[in-house]
Amino acid sequence: MTQTSGPCPCGLPGTLESCCGRYVLDGLRAPDPEALMRSRYCAFTIGTPRAVEYLVETQHEDFRQPHLASALQATINDVTWCSLEVRETSHLNDEGLVEFTALYKHDEQLSRLQERSSFVREGGRWLYTTGHLDPAQNGPVED
Repeated sequence: MTQTSGPCPCGLPGTLESCCGRYVLDGLRAPDPEALMRSRYCAFTIGTPRAVEYLVETQHEDFRQPHLASALQATINDVTWCSLEVRETSHLNDEGLVEFTALYKHDEQLSRLQERSSFVREGGRWLYTTGHLDPAQNGPVED
């Protein structure tokens, strides 16, 4: 899906341009871990080459997998993100955590991704490091 205007997919009030688009498309720095996590979610929904660059740029380089950009693009091509719910967020000094649940469709199957994401701030910029999944909370959503 490619969306570069309209309501912000992160679920907060406002348009993409006035919310997460400032970070993904305009290059502003997210002020805290929650804003970074929401903007990364939006980058997946936007799906443009710039959005993929943003996902790579905002992942701490010590945690980047080989061929990260192509893996991210493959995910963007295969998955339609439906909704985001931030469940918990905290940060102290230069470390942060955000727990969220996102619903997505893959091959017409609605599924849930629940993740506890870790972030660090380096040089004044928040970066995603890792995400921890609980297998019991993830997978297809039953009707």
